[in-house]
Amino acid sequence: NRMTNKRIVIAGTFDILHPGHVFLIKEAAKLGEVIAIIARDENVIHAKGHPVIVPEKQRLFMVEAIKGVSKAILGNPGPDFVSIVEDLKPDILMLGPNQNISLEDIQKRLKQKGLSTRVIRLEQLFEEFPLNSTSRIIEKAIVNQKDRISQ
Repeated sequence: NRMTNKRIVIAGTFDILHPGHVFLIKEAAKLGEVIAIIARDENVIHAKGHPVIVPEKQRLFMVEAIKGVSKAILGNPGPDFVSIVEDLKPDILMLGPNQNISLEDIQKRLKQKGLSTRVIRLEQLFEEFPLNSTSRIIEKAIVNQKDRISQ
């Protein structure tokens, strides 16, 4: 199968792992070999305006263990995540439905670097479980902790 020879890159924070992360990885794995780029702690603060909960080495360890991930690597320091994609030369860069990045912008920047990487977005949000995002898990944990304290 020629598809399995394709290199599929996904990138993200993967802070508190949730079903949406697993769904993204499973969908990417249908297209080929998945390489996951884990955002550096310093880059998350820069991009999201708040620190991560789980340190980068632990996030790397966890994502690497997920079935469907061939390889997980830490991103380059600094805000330009295109530089590491350039190093990996993937066939496809797959963005998640919540990743606030312009497909066209990344496609253009990769083309300028001489890459023919296709940039696609997983449009479908995984909503089989209610705790399908890091923020929802955090909110639930806060509510549970408040309930515990008030008892």
